[in-house]
Amino acid sequence: MRDDFDIYEYKDQLREQSLSGLDATTKVIEYLRSKIYPKLSDDEMDKFIIAIADHLSLDVPSYRLDEQTVQTIKLDDLTFDQLGPKPMFGFDAQNNDDSSTKLHNDDDLERWKDSVKSKYGNVDLKIDLDASDEIQVMDKQFQDDKESYIQGKGRALKDMGTNV
Repeated sequence: MRDDFDIYEYKDQLREQSLSGLDATTKVIEYLRSKIYPKLSDDEMDKFIIAIADHLSLDVPSYRLDEQTVQTIKLDDLTFDQLGPKPMFGFDAQNNDDSSTKLHNDDDLERWKDSVKSKYGNVDLKIDLDASDEIQVMDKQFQDDKESYIQGKGRALKDMGTNV
């Protein structure tokens, strides 16, 4: 470690190096194109894009999806057996408050289905167990309620002085 190291000077240098959102995006895309994409086969690229889209809560372009692994099913029609082998920590089922419910068995699934159905009806669900262990509710009102909750949570944190 340098004897003349000044933490405050270093902090100021870091601040000067800050990026705008657009600059950061450009750098990330350049890195992906030069270092990551060339190493991926077509199948691995599809998996990469699906995972990124899932992480960002975006719709994956349909040509990237293997139709056999993605299911759209009505809430009432979903059974625990259709989900396949249970992951170690259970399946994640979306809630409208930006949380998820862990599903370990039929009782957990039925309880979650009842809570969703009571407010949104027999909605469509998207299940892609190859990309994630998550059950997504594909209802506009549900998604709007979830987004509203997320924005309210952000405003509350901002009002409390927390940097979001």
